[in-house]
Amino acid sequence: MTYEIDEILNEAVMTGVPSVIVEGVDDICIYSEIAKDNTPFSVEVYAVEHISGFGEGCEEVLRAISEIEAIRSSKHKTSDHVLGIIDKDVRDFRGEAPESEAVLMLKHYSIESHFVSQTIVQYALKTCTRSSHEMITNELCDFITREIEGRLLRLYYFSLEALKKSLVRNYDAAFCYSYGYGRLKDERAKELITAKKDELDAFAAEKNIEKSIVSLKGIARGKWLIDVFAEELVLCINDLQGLCKDSAIESCRSCLNQAFDKCLYKVREGVNKNTIKSIALSNITGPEFVYIAQRISSLKGSVVSKQGSIGAVLQ
Repeated sequence: MTYEIDEILNEAVMTGVPSVIVEGVDDICIYSEIAKDNTPFSVEVYAVEHISGFGEGCEEVLRAISEIEAIRSSKHKTSDHVLGIIDKDVRDFRGEAPESEAVLMLKHYSIESHFVSQTIVQYALKTCTRSSHEMITNELCDFITREIEGRLLRLYYFSLEALKKSLVRNYDAAFCYSYGYGRLKDERAKELITAKKDELDAFAAEKNIEKSIVSLKGIARGKWLIDVFAEELVLCINDLQGLCKDSAIESCRSCLNQAFDKCLYKVREGVNKNTIKSIALSNITGPEFVYIAQRISSLKGSVVSKQGSIGAVLQ
């Protein structure tokens, strides 16, 4: 089913159900969940490709919003009823942040970047091990999160190289944003990028980029980030059994009784990188999503939702 562009605004105004336009069909469930759990009113989420005459992607979202804003109305402001949400990508570095009040540009490279968080670490421990609620302490989650963040920083120079390629005309890059996750393991690319380390450090300084997880979320392709995060989280969870046995973390009751094969931190059968990735992308909670929920909640809706109050993502 497709919709006409003028329908998006008209339906939002007449029904009291604001419209959110997103880049693709995979985004619908994410933003629908954010809206459902964090706004006091109902929200309709549209993939821009479902609007007649439009394709997928951020440029199409911007074009759709521009056309809706061109519909003259003396009573209704577009940004009160319709919101387009786009990934940041490298727009901030190009000075291409949208000026429209009806567009929200994400703070990180893409929506996937928001799932790299301690909230997901805690949820994965609950889901993928037999550990009790009391065993999954803030200290343990902090420990694992810091460990993973340190490992994620191996993406830093790959991301700087890709960013420089996207910003500097005719730059001869060893890595670019069009590459998939598997290319991160390309030894030749690693060698070439390592040889450019000083050059890339100077580029980072010029762009005010520091080697930190916050900066990495802004320059690393989100799909790389979530894949490496899931891979490293599986490794960290698998390490917990040995740490428990050696009392490097608070030992579970099984290990205290030397029943090490029954360690409660032991990962459940069948858990792998894809399991963790699926768990992460279906768990849309945590402070990373609050600003998105707040912007959606600023829309003017009048149809009361059965669920949701602002701040639920903090749970």
